[in-house]
Amino acid sequence: MPRTRTPRTLYPFKGIVYLVSNPSLWPRVILPFIVLLIITIVLLVLAFMYLMPSQVDFFTRHSWPSWLAYTVSVLLTLLEAALGSLISYLALMPLWEDALFDAVLRTRKLGYIIEAAHGDYRTCLNGLMGGVYIILFQSVVLLFFQIVSLIVLLPLHVVPVVGTIVYCYLNGWVMTFSKRIHYDVELRKMSVNQSRKYAWRHRSEFCEFGAVAVFLEMTPVLNILFFWTNVVGAALWVADEIEEARRQDRVASSSAQNQSGSHYVTFHPYDSPQASLPSEPLLGARAYDNYSVASEQPPPYQGPSQGQQQYQPAPVRK
Repeated sequence: MPRTRTPRTLYPFKGIVYLVSNPSLWPRVILPFIVLLIITIVLLVLAFMYLMPSQVDFFTRHSWPSWLAYTVSVLLTLLEAALGSLISYLALMPLWEDALFDAVLRTRKLGYIIEAAHGDYRTCLNGLMGGVYIILFQSVVLLFFQIVSLIVLLPLHVVPVVGTIVYCYLNGWVMTFSKRIHYDVELRKMSVNQSRKYAWRHRSEFCEFGAVAVFLEMTPVLNILFFWTNVVGAALWVADEIEEARRQDRVASSSAQNQSGSHYVTFHPYDSPQASLPSEPLLGARAYDNYSVASEQPPPYQGPSQGQQQYQPAPVRK
């Protein structure tokens, strides 16, 4: 019997519960704050040591009063350090998001998908360039569209309650697309355009998830935590899709084995509206979870051994 589909609106909340209940994921949330704090402190020290004196000297040589030159120089120095910290945030945050996403998949015993995807790169250069492209796309393009949509739809907040709900729903698609693009492009090997088309075909589900995710990230103070729990929620959504596709293929392969004895299954192509995952042999009576990494390959099907007699039909008497 088909299982009841989990409402996409619940996954952001499931992400909160899952992150809180899995301490192994906490370092991946705490580490970015520590690294960004260290980067910010270093940038402030360097800015006040090297940039501020040159700026004070510049303003003084242009006949600015001493107090004004120092005041403006301090403000500019703080702004420059903040700009450097922002650039560091935009460059590093996609990497940390992807690392948390992958960590959630590993806790769900789906690490073999990550290992298989990373092993698919032909050269180190291709992998590096692909990673840089994803970082730039997530940091610049998606962030730009998120900011534009947030600003353009801001007047909806004028309408109490209903306006906020519509605002979150309309911004939800871009939010969900940004959370799932790592899985689509780097793990499923789709192009960005294919990922966008897939997201648009499933825009209802994307908006459902994204509406709640946007609302949570609008919460003051706690939005810092909800930013990460939304990543966890998106990973749980993907994990459930993979496991549901796995379950359906188990059922289909079991039926096929009864007819032809085949031990292999065919997974849906990525353009299929159904959930899919990389092709791999079904392990017959063995559990999938015994092969959670790519290094543990399932044994090939050997057929009946020599000591076993195959079934021979009785001769027909004439």
